[in-house]
Amino acid sequence: MALALNRTGVVFKKCDLAGHKPDSNKACAADTCQHTCTDVERCSHAWTLRYWVDGRQRERSFKDEVRHGRTVYGSGRKLAQDAQLKLTVDKRAGDRTFADYSKAGKANFGDAAETFIMRLPVNDRSRSSYLSAYRTHVKPLYGNSTLARVANDRDGVLDLLTVTKELSISVRRNARMVITGTCDEAVKAGKIREHRLADIELSDNGTKHDRTDFVFPAHAQVKFVADGNDETLGAGICVWLMRGCGLRIEEALAVEKKDIRENGTILRVYQQATRDGRETAPLKKRKRGEYRDIPVPTWLWDMVKDLPGGPLMPGNGDRNYQLYGTVYDRFMNAAEKAKIPAGFTPHSLRHAFASAMLGKGVPITDVANWLGHRDVRVTYGIYGHLVPSAAARATAVLDEEYTEWSGQQEG
Repeated sequence: MALALNRTGVVFKKCDLAGHKPDSNKACAADTCQHTCTDVERCSHAWTLRYWVDGRQRERSFKDEVRHGRTVYGSGRKLAQDAQLKLTVDKRAGDRTFADYSKAGKANFGDAAETFIMRLPVNDRSRSSYLSAYRTHVKPLYGNSTLARVANDRDGVLDLLTVTKELSISVRRNARMVITGTCDEAVKAGKIREHRLADIELSDNGTKHDRTDFVFPAHAQVKFVADGNDETLGAGICVWLMRGCGLRIEEALAVEKKDIRENGTILRVYQQATRDGRETAPLKKRKRGEYRDIPVPTWLWDMVKDLPGGPLMPGNGDRNYQLYGTVYDRFMNAAEKAKIPAGFTPHSLRHAFASAMLGKGVPITDVANWLGHRDVRVTYGIYGHLVPSAAARATAVLDEEYTEWSGQQEG
C-alpha cells in the first residue's frame, strides 16, 4: 500500500502484496506483476518516491542502508521521505531548485570527472597526477556510473580511499579530490541536490616512504654537479637553490633575482617553470598568486647578489627559462661523473635541506611551510625519522631545570 503523506508525490514499495489487484490490473491477472512481498518493512526491495515534474511522472529509488554488515530496515523509507519533504518545500516556496534531479543525476560521472580535472587551476604536472589517479583507480570503478550513484555511494568511496591498502596516501588524496570535487561541481550546477562524500578522512596506511633518494653527497661532489668542468656541463645555480632553500627543480628554474627580498634574507616562491621553459605555472597544488617565503642562507645570497637581474637560470632563444629536460640530464650526468651513489636526484637536495633543518632542531611545522606542504602530516610521513627525540630533549631540559632549582633551594 502506498505511504500517502500530505507532501509532493508518494513513497511506497512496488513489491507490496497489498497492491495486488488481479481484477483491475492486467499484470496482476497474468501473474507478471511485482506484488510479491507481504512484509515490505523487512524485504530487500527499494523504496520508491513517485512525483511529478512539468506534467511528467518521475521516480527515485532508495534502498535500506547496510551498516557494519547489517541492513538497517526502514532507512530507505526515511531517505525517500526526506527527499519527498525537500521536494514539497521547494515546490511550495516556488524555489527554482525544484528541478528534475532524477534526470540530471543520470549524467555520466566519468565525463564530469574528466571535465572537472581539465578545469582545475593547476599546473600541467598536478593535472597529470589527478588524471592518473582518476584513470587508474577511480575510472574502473565509477567511470560508467551516474553522478547520482557516485554521490550516494559513500561506502564504496570509503572502501576505495581507506581500505585499498596498495594505494599510497598521495594517490588516495588525489582520488578523493577528483571524486568529491566532481560531486561538489555537480551540486553547484544543479545536476544533483547533494552528495554524501564530505568529511572522508584519510590516514597513512603505514606504507613507508621510499627513501632511496635520501642520498647526501659531500660538498665537493655537489659543487661539481653545479659547476661541472671542461668536459662535463654542470646544472647551474639551481643546484644551490634546491640545496639551500629546499626547492623543487621546477621552482628553482623559475627563480628570478628580484624574488630574493629583505637584503638577501628571504626568497619568495610563487611560480614554477613549465618544462618547455617558455612560461610559468602556479606552484604545485596551489592557485596562481599563492606563495611561500623561505629563509635564504648567507652563502647562497653571496652566490646570487652579483648576478644580473632576471631569471637566475635564463633560457636560450625564445625561452625565458632553462629546459627542464636539459637541466635534469646535466644534473644526472654530472652526479654520475662525481661518483655520487645511485639514488641521487634533484629531489635529494630538497631532502638534504629538510634534514639539515630538522637535525638542528628547527620545528617541523616551519620546515613543512618552507617545503610547501599544506599538511604537516605529509612532512612527518617523509621526514619524521629525522626529528630529534622529544623524550631525549625533555630529559635534558628537566635535568637542567632540576640542577638550577635544587641549587636555588640549597642556597
